[in-house]
Amino acid sequence: MSEASDRTIPATSRRREAARQQGAMPMSALLAWVAMVVVVLLLLPGWAIMTVPAAACMLRQSLREAILQPPGSSSDLSELVPAALLLPTMGLVLVSAAVGLLVRFMLDGSSWRLSRALPEFQRIDPFAGLKRMISISTGRMLLGNAVSLGILVVAAALVAKPLVSLCAGSGEADNPAAFFLMAQQSLLQLTAVAAIVAICQWSLSRRRFEQRIRMTPQEFADESRSLEADPKVRILREKQFRTQISSLSQRISRPEPQEGV
Repeated sequence: MSEASDRTIPATSRRREAARQQGAMPMSALLAWVAMVVVVLLLLPGWAIMTVPAAACMLRQSLREAILQPPGSSSDLSELVPAALLLPTMGLVLVSAAVGLLVRFMLDGSSWRLSRALPEFQRIDPFAGLKRMISISTGRMLLGNAVSLGILVVAAALVAKPLVSLCAGSGEADNPAAFFLMAQQSLLQLTAVAAIVAICQWSLSRRRFEQRIRMTPQEFADESRSLEADPKVRILREKQFRTQISSLSQRISRPEPQEGV
């Protein structure tokens, strides 16, 4: 019986955290970036409506001050960067960043642990890095990335055809609104393809990771014994036991209410 067939027990949280600290757990960074791009593309028309007039006014004001203002004088930052341009841009950045963090939190779990910030020798071991680079899993990953890149190139060529046709037309290319709308739709279509590819890549990587960190019965028994021998776990269990005994003794010593005559 092979070692893979012996791994029938799902990984415990301790084993999963150790794999994450060693950098073996696949992360959803690509999915988070795709989600951020989608949010930016969806909010881009509203952002342009609010910021383009302010940007044009700022450009005119900057050119006027550059020509008329005497040398050596300084301008106020609020005049150079108006709030009508700054606030929508900050809102767009904050919303897209929040969506990216939400995707990472939902798929990867919480990352706010001090132990994860500590250096791990397994992450900077050159021999382990070389072994991982020439492994079969790296070859599969390179093949998957090549296939994904080919799919994205084909999708980009397909979604760019309407834009090329619009630019090659005589009168339609002079309409900026139509060109902007078609460009947004094309980018959304390309981003949707990229999202599907990223989801497939992450799902396959996560499935292989879950299968790889499954435990044999002997590994599960060894980890259970190590947890029982841990002083922190033993003290916590003793404290819980004392709390249960104390609550039980208080319940027994409490006098029962007498029934009225």
